[in-house]
Amino acid sequence: MRQFRFDWRWVALLGFIVVLANAQTLPWPVLVVTFWGGGGYLLWQAWQAWTLIGGRLPGARETTRVTYWRGQRIETAGPPRRLRSFSWGELAPVVLYGLIGLALVFAGFASLVRAL
Repeated sequence: MRQFRFDWRWVALLGFIVVLANAQTLPWPVLVVTFWGGGGYLLWQAWQAWTLIGGRLPGARETTRVTYWRGQRIETAGPPRRLRSFSWGELAPVVLYGLIGLALVFAGFASLVRAL
């Protein structure tokens, strides 16, 4: 028998839709915080998806080779890592989360500028 699992993201999505539906009547700070919160969460999800597929940033830590000689630990630079190409199936969540997250963050900035 399957157990009931509660997922808070559905509640957050419903709250986001309610705020957008009432955008004309709500004060502008509520709308800006909602946009930034949703956009920030999606950008965080994009980062999590990127690190999950093995994405690296320039300047990331390189591999080191550890050898022991006469009881002493010696660390030397390891062989350079070859960057593999990513498939579209691996990059799709990163691109989708990132673009929607950026759009929401920019919508928050636009709402902020319009209100001021």
